[in-house]
Amino acid sequence: MLKEIYIVRHCEAQGQPSESQLTEKGSKQAKYLVDFFSNAKIDRIISSPFLRAIQSVEPLSEKTNIKIEIDERLSERSLSTTDLHDWYEKLKATFIDMELKFEGGESSQEAMDRIRKCCRRSL
Repeated sequence: MLKEIYIVRHCEAQGQPSESQLTEKGSKQAKYLVDFFSNAKIDRIISSPFLRAIQSVEPLSEKTNIKIEIDERLSERSLSTTDLHDWYEKLKATFIDMELKFEGGESSQEAMDRIRKCCRRSL
C-alpha cells in the first residue's frame, strides 16, 4: 500500500529557542493548514518537541481528532556547540558539503538520516 508523507516546516515563530511560540501570523498559517489538508487522508500527526512545531499542527490535530505524536528525531539540528560568528556562512556550507560538521554539531547528512528513520517508522 502506497502512503504519502507530508513534511511541514513550522509556521512563523517568535524565535529559534525550543520554547518559542508562534507569532500572530504563524497562528493564522497553522489554521490555514487545516484547510490545506482538508481533502487529504491523515492517519498520523508527528511533530518535533519544539513548541512552535506543536502549535503549528494543533489546529489540524483538533480538527481531525488525531493526537500529536512527539518524536525527538524531528528536532532541529545543532550547527555547533561553540559560538560561530559567521554561523550563516557555515550553515550554507553544510548544504553544499552534506558531510561537513562543526564542533559538537550535526552534518546535514546526519540530520537527513535521522529524519529519514522517523519517516520510515511512520509508514
